[in-house]
Amino acid sequence: MLLAVILFGLVTVGFVVPCLIDVAVTSASDLRSLTKPAWLLIVACFSAFGAVAWLAAGRPDRRTVLPRYLAGAPPIGQQEALRRHPAGRSMDPGFDPVLSQALQAGEVPYRPMGPDDDEEFLEELARRIRYGGGEAETGA
Repeated sequence: MLLAVILFGLVTVGFVVPCLIDVAVTSASDLRSLTKPAWLLIVACFSAFGAVAWLAAGRPDRRTVLPRYLAGAPPIGQQEALRRHPAGRSMDPGFDPVLSQALQAGEVPYRPMGPDDDEEFLEELARRIRYGGGEAETGA
């Protein structure tokens, strides 16, 4: 008996409640059949059976529906999407003018990959360690 009560509670919380929320937030124009109050009543009264009915017959097919903000937008290709992304912009030779000129000249400038490869950084770090952090110089 206790097991049945626990299973009923898990099904209700894990399956029926999300379906009720889905019915409540779905706009009335997107419903495939019946009205929103009817679906809320069916899911609430028939518990798991009503939730299955909502998923099978009432829920809009969201696989083919574009989000409203994309409905009128022109499609973009993979290269354009990469160019718009911050990581893609940093790889674009036109993004960094110094790198762009070097690549056009056929040479690849040296760029440190990490702080331990950057000689200027290591020298500044050694200076700060030697002279106590450099807070007195900045006035902080």
